[in-house]
Amino acid sequence: MNKSEDKEKKAYEERLQRRLQILKKEFELGNIQIAPGLQVVESLKAVRYASDGSVDLSTVDGLVRSMALAAEFVHDRQEMKNSLPLSEIQNMYFTFLEKNFGQFYKVMRERGLTPHDAGMALSRNASTIEELTKNLPAFVDTIGEFWTNAAPAAHAHIEDMYKALKGVFGGDLFPSHSENIASKCGLYIDTLVLPDPFMRSRDLFKRWKPKEQAYYLIKHGLSLLQYRELACADISPPIVVILPNSTAVHEDEKQFILRLGQRDALVHAGKIFGRRFESFDELMEYASALDSIDRVISEVADPSRVLFDTEWSGSFKEKLKRATKDQHAELLRTTNPGIIVASQALGRMSVSNELLIEARRLGGTPIIEVPTSWQYFVWKLEYDAENVERETNLPDLHVVRGLQALAENKMEWLGRVPPQALIEIRKTGAIKEIRTILAKGIADLSLANPTNFHTTSDQVFENIHTAFTEHKKKISELKAKRRKFAGSDIGSWLVVGSLAVAAAATGSPVWGLAAIAADQLLDAPKLKDIPQSIRELASESQKLKQSPVGMLFKFARRKT
Repeated sequence: MNKSEDKEKKAYEERLQRRLQILKKEFELGNIQIAPGLQVVESLKAVRYASDGSVDLSTVDGLVRSMALAAEFVHDRQEMKNSLPLSEIQNMYFTFLEKNFGQFYKVMRERGLTPHDAGMALSRNASTIEELTKNLPAFVDTIGEFWTNAAPAAHAHIEDMYKALKGVFGGDLFPSHSENIASKCGLYIDTLVLPDPFMRSRDLFKRWKPKEQAYYLIKHGLSLLQYRELACADISPPIVVILPNSTAVHEDEKQFILRLGQRDALVHAGKIFGRRFESFDELMEYASALDSIDRVISEVADPSRVLFDTEWSGSFKEKLKRATKDQHAELLRTTNPGIIVASQALGRMSVSNELLIEARRLGGTPIIEVPTSWQYFVWKLEYDAENVERETNLPDLHVVRGLQALAENKMEWLGRVPPQALIEIRKTGAIKEIRTILAKGIADLSLANPTNFHTTSDQVFENIHTAFTEHKKKISELKAKRRKFAGSDIGSWLVVGSLAVAAAATGSPVWGLAAIAADQLLDAPKLKDIPQSIRELASESQKLKQSPVGMLFKFARRKT
């Protein structure tokens, strides 16, 4: 044995000794229970100790070593969480934001502005733009360094909140500046996980012009501060948590998500143009030849799948013209309509994959509030289900049903709850039954068996609809009692709109994960490039057999 091998052996033995000591302590504390009759019981009885208290490693077999490794993981994870409580992470983060944006936020509130208004106002003057952006790289780097240190603990805290119904926001950089998404769905979800918009915009900041950099810097900072009270409230589980997406702190995962997005974009482009594409390069080569709007129109087989923004009106041709002048075209640095159409799905599908994987990792349900993002998310589920159908020969797996199908834009819910009232309700446990309406329905739907998925989903949606009907009665009763929280009347919280729920019986939270576990996603030489964290998540997903579920909260109007 050479010196290098001897050094590695000693290092391994030191790690193993530590693991075994942790295992011993966990047994003494009663944290580990083993059912009688398991083989590992005999292995544990065979372990012997040296006179100095260390373990005689020659008496430790593979079963005990595996158990010690698991015990070490759980122990170190708990130690990490204890060293950085989630509340401390959130308070440190918002203290930093307050120091940088507090004065702007105070002026915004005094003048009754939105983060968008403030961002627009401060990005009109050249000298102000220069002042705001001169330290932008250092500012973003500082936030990046903070999350590099804090994100592992923060993720662990959220992942281990097993009993909480968690909503994971996605589909955009951050929730709408004009509405508080926690007010919109905070009574129906225990914890809402919001992404750090600065981390999501890191690459975009490098591509945006100074005016756009200044606008988004202010908009992000002020939008975040609107959630400080909810994120820092002394409540367990927390109402709101700010957390960076894993792709924002792990470059290898970012690249992997992009590859998944390319895969789905090929499927989407195939439906748009009515032909099959074998690679993304082939798609872009084909699209680049469609260098006029008329050529695009002549090649498109399904115009309904060419979606830029659900709010855009006009003919298909008019929408294409608008798309060549939109911000997406500026970021692509092209006005070629073919490339714009073909690449539109890449970003949207990448976002959908990222959201599904992030929600799966955190044990939450994707929450979307932008209808355009919702449509691409639904298409993503559709394409996943089609993959499963081909692999399993189980027909008609996909279901897309929304509560708006039962009452289009007539669903009523408590969707404008003031933050102070939301905090008081959570602290006092008032109207506790409200928060259980969706929990069981989502759980039933996510665990539905693919062979009877339609039957199960129909019943689940009917149960949710019935629950909301009962919920409406309870709200009427509360209104009659003139119940108030934090000085706000419940009647003023009512909104009317669409509460949509979509799911696909794929047997996995995202089809790409199932394909990874089966080594089917990419050519064999490329499998080694898949991040280990994604491989572990894929393996775990195969065991859970959960179907992806997403939710859309959309206002139609305030209840009057």
